Amino acid sequence: MEKFTAENFKKGFLIDEELMAGITESESNPGSYTAFIVRHTTGETLGVREFDNAFEAIRALNEIPREWMFEAVSKCGSGNCGKGGCGKNGGCGKKAAKEACSDGTC
Repeated sequence: MEKFTAENFKKGFLIDEELMAGITESESNPGSYTAFIVRHTTGETLGVREFDNAFEAIRALNEIPREWMFEAVSKCGSGNCGKGGCGKNGGCGKKAAKEACSDGTC
């Protein structure tokens, strides 16, 4: 089971065979974060809740008792570093995301 951390919550989703959970910064209320859960097989929204900070949103989703796997939203995630398409020579390295994907392939 994988969980959200302060480092990864903006880079992907928690997913299992039935549900997907994520956190996004609120556009209508800057500085707050919205946690959501959807049934990815149907697109149905099961829950949405706004939090005053990212840590509360992370904690709320991590407390849901599911066999989550973290799924990154770019080719550089899920163990794909070095397999081509991510940054120079196919490596993600420790570059900033903007620099690592500047060629538009991530």
